[in-house]
Amino acid sequence: MNIVLEPMTAATAAALLRGERPTDVEVAADYPTEFSLGVAAERGAANAIGPFVIRAEPGPLVVGEIGGAFTSEGVVEIGYAVVRSVEGRGVATAAVRALAQRLSARADVRRVVAHTPLDRPASGRVLEKAGFLLVGELDDTHEGAPVRVRAWALDVAPA
Repeated sequence: MNIVLEPMTAATAAALLRGERPTDVEVAADYPTEFSLGVAAERGAANAIGPFVIRAEPGPLVVGEIGGAFTSEGVVEIGYAVVRSVEGRGVATAAVRALAQRLSARADVRRVVAHTPLDRPASGRVLEKAGFLLVGELDDTHEGAPVRVRAWALDVAPA
């Protein structure tokens, strides 16, 4: 699967934060994703990696977003989401691989981590296919609610 990661524009983030569909980029009919609002809020954050919109080739449509942030020295936690219409087609796996490759080129990143809810095994398969290893389970919160998640990690070689 060929995908392109492009930085989320200020206009896209502003539209999402207003609860509107972006007009500066072409988006899939079922965009935004369930996490678009949270991702848009991270645009411009000091410790942010991205966020990026995901475009699946061929075609100009934005089908999701991906990004991350430093959680400690050398450690970046990532998150991603794609619209339902492209689930199961390798888009999320390709996007995670592309972001991991970008992060591995950075001298300040040693490890990339991610968390997947227990009730979303497909999200874990995405990470596994992208080379992440399951390192355990932990209690987390999502939108203020407690959730049990699987913890995943990918060690990257320093640039």
